[in-house]
Amino acid sequence: MSRIVDEPYFTYSAYSALTTGIQVKCPKCHGVGVVTADDDNAYFRCLSCGHRMTQDRTVYRYDVHNQCKNCGRYYRVDIEDEAKQHFPVLRVACPYCGATMPGEVHKTAEAFSYGAEIQGGKDPWFGLELWFLTSFQGKPVWALNREHLAYLIGYLSADLREKPSGRQKKTQADHLPTFMKTAKNRERIVKLLKKLQEG
Repeated sequence: MSRIVDEPYFTYSAYSALTTGIQVKCPKCHGVGVVTADDDNAYFRCLSCGHRMTQDRTVYRYDVHNQCKNCGRYYRVDIEDEAKQHFPVLRVACPYCGATMPGEVHKTAEAFSYGAEIQGGKDPWFGLELWFLTSFQGKPVWALNREHLAYLIGYLSADLREKPSGRQKKTQADHLPTFMKTAKNRERIVKLLKKLQEG
């Protein structure tokens, strides 16, 4: 009888995988690549063709703030259009009187992006498809990297699953969708995951 003690809640999250790496498909050669991150940037590196990308993890606010030459009031207009965010000066309308005038575009660091969780089988920074991605009955089944894949196979194929000792209430299995944990699906999902592991 196989037995597994589950891992703590954030053991295999997109955030924790930033140090070990999220395995993805290279947009150039479709080989395996790795997404990692540090405090400032997210990085992609293809292990096959060497293609690299870097993404700033800082979230910026772009706006024009000025004193209206018509009504004299101070205003701030956010620039949402990414194409316009890189102009040094833009003509904007005063939100109070509607007068249009040129103003300097200001770029301010607002927040730091920790990255969302995986959505649609893609990594949160570059939107690259995960390397370990398949589907079961139209629903995505994925792993962040080889370690996560081994955990999923071990957890789903175990006869007995136990929570780790200690105070934590949530475990890694709480991240799994119900369809993966349902007894009637587990064996078929493990077969799919083992195919990914061999590939």
